[in-house]
Amino acid sequence: MKVEDAIDTCIQCGFCLQACPTYRLFGREESSPRGRIARLKDVLAGQAEATPETLATFSECLGCRACEAACPSGVAYETVLLVGRERLRSLQPPGPLAERSLLRVVRSTVLLAAAKALWRRAGRRIVALAGGYGRASSAVRLLAALPPPQDVPDVAPRAGAAVQVHRGCLMDAVWPQTNARAVLMLRDAGVAADLLPASAGCCGALHAHQGDLPAARAMAMRVIEAFEASGGELLVSLAGGCAAHLRTYGELLAEEPLWAQRGRRLAAAVRDAASLLAERGVRVEAGTEAIRTYQDSCHLRNGLGVQSEPRSLLGGPGYREMPSAGECCGSAGIYNLLRPDVSDRILAAKVREVRELGAATVVTANPGCELQWRLGALEDGGAFEVRHLVDWLWEQRTPRDGAPCEGAARVQSVE
Repeated sequence: MKVEDAIDTCIQCGFCLQACPTYRLFGREESSPRGRIARLKDVLAGQAEATPETLATFSECLGCRACEAACPSGVAYETVLLVGRERLRSLQPPGPLAERSLLRVVRSTVLLAAAKALWRRAGRRIVALAGGYGRASSAVRLLAALPPPQDVPDVAPRAGAAVQVHRGCLMDAVWPQTNARAVLMLRDAGVAADLLPASAGCCGALHAHQGDLPAARAMAMRVIEAFEASGGELLVSLAGGCAAHLRTYGELLAEEPLWAQRGRRLAAAVRDAASLLAERGVRVEAGTEAIRTYQDSCHLRNGLGVQSEPRSLLGGPGYREMPSAGECCGSAGIYNLLRPDVSDRILAAKVREVRELGAATVVTANPGCELQWRLGALEDGGAFEVRHLVDWLWEQRTPRDGAPCEGAARVQSVE
């Protein structure tokens, strides 16, 4: 959808206001979705000058898309946000070193592979070192909250598997065991699954949401080529934000004649792991009664409409619904790196809810959310654990036939 069409769809009704985290925090019209839409409309029409000040509200937005779920007119707010961020990026100097370094690494498959190797060798020392610096910076705090490297189950390649699990960037570097576990659980459930080759690289979501749409398009093309070469029919991502971004490839590449149709085909193939696992009968062991709760991935919930499936996998004795589960935890890609002032306020309220629930574990379906919650747990004294949904299921799993999961005893050890 063209941004002008997205803007014209907005009738300024205000249903989005209470769904928007930044509007609720600050109570300003300019901090709301309809305020941002009105601001960009004026800029595009020449009625307001495009400056860092007039477009600053787009850097404040979490991009959670809760406004889209609340909107009765079906405004494609994501389109407005990406164009607003692209305009803002063109007017500002380069971002902080941590942001630039991260975006550079995840864009390059070579640098990403090097980062993965470094993390496996030195991740535990990096986490320990960062933990010694306390609240020195948002980047250091997040490093201290990262899970140290873990053993990775061995996944024997299966050529032509119908379901391909996209490794991603941070998922592949920091959570490779989670990707591998998803493949093995899908196989155990009767699904022909495999890991998409690492040549696919990052999906481009981080770049798109930081306003670098040319880079995001180039990365999308790389993912499409790898998926087509794999022979897969479905593409699964274990990062809710990435899955939602992959679903937008048709629109992202709409102006690229050689890629638009290929982008639409890939977008139509995207599924989430929770839905596939629930459909195939994966279940939790009876008697798992430890109190646990679930934090929605904003893009999984608001972008893909996936709400009930993760809860069906987590339900049963011990599950407690978090009152604000459907609201952003403050991670929002790399928002917690760039705007810790806002992110921390959102997270603190969430942590209070977990304390009141008495939950021992917070489960989520997105690595960014997991990292944000790990930060909350770390700074709250470690009162609760945090798990990706796939990792929690792996620890609790009961195969359909009662046999051990494939690969359960074979691991690639951390060096």
